[in-house]
Amino acid sequence: MLRSLKKVFLLIDAFTAEVPEWTLADLSRHVEMPKPTVHHIMTTLLEGGWIDRNVETKKFRLGVRLWEKGSLAVKQMGLRDIARPHVEALVRECGETVRLGILDTADPGWVIYIDRVEGRQTVRADNAGTVRAPSYCVATGKAMLAHHPDVLKRVFSRQLRSYTEHTLTKPADLDRDLALTRKRGYSLNRSEFHGEVVGVAAPIHNHEGRVVAAIGISAPAYRLGPDAIKRIARVVVATAGDISRSAGFVTQGGSYGTFSQGTSQGTSQGTMRTVGSGRSSIAAAKRAGAKLSQPADRSNRGLRPRGRQ
Repeated sequence: MLRSLKKVFLLIDAFTAEVPEWTLADLSRHVEMPKPTVHHIMTTLLEGGWIDRNVETKKFRLGVRLWEKGSLAVKQMGLRDIARPHVEALVRECGETVRLGILDTADPGWVIYIDRVEGRQTVRADNAGTVRAPSYCVATGKAMLAHHPDVLKRVFSRQLRSYTEHTLTKPADLDRDLALTRKRGYSLNRSEFHGEVVGVAAPIHNHEGRVVAAIGISAPAYRLGPDAIKRIARVVVATAGDISRSAGFVTQGGSYGTFSQGTSQGTSQGTMRTVGSGRSSIAAAKRAGAKLSQPADRSNRGLRPRGRQ
């Protein structure tokens, strides 16, 4: 570890429930560092919001930004635990790899996968080992960006890299795609990050109604043609609703989400999940026609994925 980073962590670790505030002199003696060095580091942390200073006593204390990051870490771990049974159930039903993702708070141009369960298929998507991916060209990322216009502005503030010939790098094109995502209730990745890999994802809401994560399925494109996408999207949306409900999310009227059974125009929407109904969303989706254990859908019309498997 870099010596400068070790010094920063040593200073932060000095703040405890028993000693929440330090004067510069006391902190310097406690960590056995020269006072000018401690002053320089603390000033830098103060400017970044990681450290705060009591106006009256002039003592240093932990800043709000550290509290925010700590709270985020706890919530993410809690979400992973809440979602895991639903993730495993989705894998059992669909047979494909399922991922649970969140946006990187420092750089929302990336999705961080906090959980992944591999599918039972012998041939899987070639991004199976990925722990992070560009948010604007994977289904989980687009499912979240569609509900965070303020975050999307940060993503648009730089030139978007093209990973395949299908990557949407123009803001206008991505805006249209995200509008469609909101309308139909799920997002699609049509070989936009890896050639011949298709993804379907739906947003997860917390108890406050904010989209905080997304759950998605990815598979080789030959298994996720238009018909297969319609079947699987039903169950992905239903599963996202179950996770949201488990996290305490209840919409006005007691329902969660809609699913478009129509074409890309997003027509024929109907409620997929009623909170408190006592029914399994996956079972309900299967009864609605989501026959997931079918042979690969090789029609694949309209996708034409290219590139390496």
